[in-house]
Amino acid sequence: MTPLLAVGLSVLLHVSWNLLTRRTHSDANFLWWIVGLHVLTFAPFTMPAFLQAAQSAPVLYLCAAISGIANGLYFLGLRAAYHVAPASAVYPMVRSSPLLIAVIETLFFARDFSLWSWLAILVAASGLWLIATCSHDGVRRLSKAWPYALFAASMTVVYSLSDKAAAVHLDGLHVAVGYVCANYAIGWLFLCGEQKRRTRRWIPVITPSKRALLIGMLGVGTAYALVIYAMRWLPAAYAVTLTNAGIVLTVVLGIVWLKEHEGWRQRIFGSALVLVGLIGVGLLSS
Repeated sequence: MTPLLAVGLSVLLHVSWNLLTRRTHSDANFLWWIVGLHVLTFAPFTMPAFLQAAQSAPVLYLCAAISGIANGLYFLGLRAAYHVAPASAVYPMVRSSPLLIAVIETLFFARDFSLWSWLAILVAASGLWLIATCSHDGVRRLSKAWPYALFAASMTVVYSLSDKAAAVHLDGLHVAVGYVCANYAIGWLFLCGEQKRRTRRWIPVITPSKRALLIGMLGVGTAYALVIYAMRWLPAAYAVTLTNAGIVLTVVLGIVWLKEHEGWRQRIFGSALVLVGLIGVGLLSS
């Protein structure tokens, strides 16, 4: 499987469970369910391969711990931002993190990005900012959410760079899924703590439909593992930028399928910019 094919499959899986999240009642805490179920389902089959790989490369234990904590904090930052601003404004802003990733890869990991790479990443990020600010209400509320969104973006940088360091030691997709199960198990503990603090219940009061749980459980960790698999060959900034194709697809489906027409012209223009940036990164990656 080529890196670009892995990212493409990841995008489709990510969009599927993301759309289900938007259509599930917030009291169901959909992410709590699907992350926990993914670990419960896949860990028995993939963790032995991950542990065997970690015996040869103990740094994988450290990477899984760092990514797990960063993912947990990312979940908390994202949920806090969603309480004060709509997801349609917050999430694109958070996903502009490849700019930060590229800066850190350049400064601390001696990664040499060409001028065209910087331009493609910047164009994609500009499109995401346009999508995030497509409604006046979203902009007003985003001004209150930006500290949480910035925190979530910074955690994306941490776990992406940690995953990049782990990727070279993950020989095969099944090992990458085992690695995801290890760090998701840590991240899920943060979701449990947030669920208990917010509702005084360990288990959400609403259970999503079986179909939604099945799609979400299969997609949430597998999509993540496919990106880590692609990172064996791609810089972290490239891999994370390419996954933002999911936001473009979500915008189009939101307008056509969910009838989300507010600010649709700006969202379409922003999506077009993201697409231009993705094509640039894709050409540089091939």
